[in-house]
Formats: sequence, C-alpha cells, structure tokens
Amino acid sequence: MLAVFKTGGKQYSVKAGQILKVEKLEGKKGDNVSFKDVLAVSENTQNTIGAPLVDGAIVEAKILDQIRDKKIIVFKKRKRQNYRSTQGHRQYLTVLKIESISLGGKKSATTKKKAETVESTKKAAPKKKAAPKKAVTKKTTVKKTVKKKTTTPKENK
Repeated sequence: MLAVFKTGGKQYSVKAGQILKVEKLEGKKGDNVSFKDVLAVSENTQNTIGAPLVDGAIVEAKILDQIRDKKIIVFKKRKRQNYRSTQGHRQYLTVLKIESISLGGKKSATTKKKAETVESTKKAAPKKKAAPKKAVTKKTTVKKTVKKKTTTPKENK
C-alpha cells in the first residue's frame, strides 16, 4: 500500500517499512507518531484521492532519531558595494520509519518475518576469501652512459 501525506510543508510518498527524513517533529527516539493529513492512498487495484484529505486514512510511524542535516552555506554579495555576508545553516530533521498505513478497516503494516529472513540470509551467506597476494619483483635497470662529443669552435675568416 502506498500513501501520500503532508508534514512540515512538504508532501511525502511512502510505503510501509520505508525510512525517511522529515522536518523536525516533537518527540523522542522510540516515540510513535501518526499523520492524519493523508492526501492519497493507493492499493493494488484501488486508488483513493482526497479532496483535500482522505477520510479515515492514517499513516503511523516510529521516530528512529533526531538529527541535523548537512551544513549549507548562504552567501550574499552586492557588486561594487563592498558588501559580503556569509552564513551557515543546519536544518533539524527527524528520521522516521513508516510502521503502517491504514484506510478504514484495511491496514498495511511491516512484517517482522520479512526482516528476520533478510537478516538470516545475510548471516548464512558464506564470506568470500581474498585472493592471495602475488609477490612483486623489481626489475633492475642498467643505466647507459653517453659520452658527450666536444667540438672546437671554428674561427671566423
């Protein structure tokens, strides 16, 4: 199930189990958050588009972390006026994991079995051994000496 919801002045298209970064939300690591501003929900064959919101649709998420984004540099300049201004900015972000999307009685949620099977396949996969290193032999080079020819200057007549 796919849903489009609105938060922080932006719209996000998400599936259950997806991890995304949104503008800062109030809450601590591990808290649950639900979004009721759902604009559209799409299932296998049925698409529901709100006018402007879908009634009874909820996107539930879990806060994984509260972080700050990369620094951006804001530089302003006015030519021939000796005006320069440099300023940096780091945006506060919240990392979310979408737990479930529900529309009326239907609910699409992440299943733990899928996550467990993925982890078990990672553990069971045999590790590849590195190829043995080949010994590198250095070639010795013989320098040739070249004799410079000396010439006598010719006399002008």
